[in-house]
Amino acid sequence: MIIFDGTYRWKAPMTPSSHAFRKKWEMSCDLKVIDLSLSHPDVTHLKRYVVVALETTPGPMKTSVANTMGMRIFRDFKLNRHNVLWIEGRWNHSESLEVAIFSPDTAPGMETRYRITWRPILSNELLLIRAFLPESFFEPREATILPIKG
Repeated sequence: MIIFDGTYRWKAPMTPSSHAFRKKWEMSCDLKVIDLSLSHPDVTHLKRYVVVALETTPGPMKTSVANTMGMRIFRDFKLNRHNVLWIEGRWNHSESLEVAIFSPDTAPGMETRYRITWRPILSNELLLIRAFLPESFFEPREATILPIKG
């Protein structure tokens, strides 16, 4: 069952001094969050949730949606990295889908940070998500660069 399907936007906290700067760096992605246990209750899944993310604002992203907004998405949807299959398409590589692996980084500090590594999507994973995504998702897309208003 799809629990979110739409545009996910990063809403940066606004202060009067940062309003103009932050507006230029708003980020968004096309996001689907799928709960497999609701779709297939008779099956025990190693990864209960599937997150499928596609960049829609390629300019300000660090390297990927997972790297830029991953922890915020985990927090907003109350997801645990251990039971999420994170699949991502890049705006400039629409023909390939990749899976993110989140590993704790041993950097000092209060907040846990994660190192993200990537691998190609497996055929069984692709087969699994096809049921939840429109066929147009798998067609090549042209990159569009949105103008920055300011």
